[in-house]
Amino acid sequence: MNLLDFSVYFPNEETCIEHFKTQRMKLGVVCKKCKNTTHFWKKDKIAFQCKKCGYRTALRSGTALENSHLPYLYWYKSILMLSATRKTFSANEIQNQLRHELYEPIWSMLHKIRIVMGKRDSRYKLSEFIEIDEGFFETISAENKKDIQIKRGRGSQKQAKVLVLIESIPILEKSKKDKHKPDRMPGHIKMIVMNDLKANTINKQVETFVDAETTIISDGYNGYNKLKLIVKQHDVINTSELTEVHKVLPWVHSAIGNAKKILGGIHHSNGQDYLQNYLNEYCYKYNRRYFGERIFDRLLLACIENC
Repeated sequence: MNLLDFSVYFPNEETCIEHFKTQRMKLGVVCKKCKNTTHFWKKDKIAFQCKKCGYRTALRSGTALENSHLPYLYWYKSILMLSATRKTFSANEIQNQLRHELYEPIWSMLHKIRIVMGKRDSRYKLSEFIEIDEGFFETISAENKKDIQIKRGRGSQKQAKVLVLIESIPILEKSKKDKHKPDRMPGHIKMIVMNDLKANTINKQVETFVDAETTIISDGYNGYNKLKLIVKQHDVINTSELTEVHKVLPWVHSAIGNAKKILGGIHHSNGQDYLQNYLNEYCYKYNRRYFGERIFDRLLLACIENC
């Protein structure tokens, strides 16, 4: 949905409430008390009332909007702004666009949406051929602010460890006009913030998010030594001997670089505790890059289901 269409379909709070109610009814409302599925709509209470026991279920209950006091229109506009661009908006920018007095409620709302994005992507496993690599993202934490010496390299307190996996499907036949493009086509991606990059820790995440009948391609990092125990095939490439690593691992490095540019360019500084949420947003939109205007409806639906 673009801005012009949005202003037509959702000009005020009432239209957003009516639309949200309609979507919830399509998914089905279940009474928390007696598990009945038939309800009356109480417009004056903005809630569903069970036909069997009379228990009321608030319209926001069980959704990502639960416990939020912000207007539905704010949520709809924020979902539009996050989904309308391949990049993103900062909480400060969305606060200015909504003309809301306080920053914290807007910041909290955006992170709730990003958490939903992560929940939705966790439903799916990567398959076929996968590139894997580790990325290091600069973050801010309480530890960074202490008067202590900051380490350099992989052990730095500023560097959050992120495991990056992306489907990379070989192209068997390329046309002449595509001869300069990579020999692989990117699929879906996952980025996981890690406490460490030891082999057992990596294997645990790969088992969770990757299909066992998969071929994984990686560099020679020791943390990947045990991958062959849990997937169909593990191909190791000695990148130290290559001058053009992007030709053998074309997409994982590109994804890490693009994510760093977006996070650094839009948010400037990222809290270590919230880095996963920002990466959830990047991966969610990358995985749905061909959805076009449908992504608004899909993200709204995910917020209603809260998973």
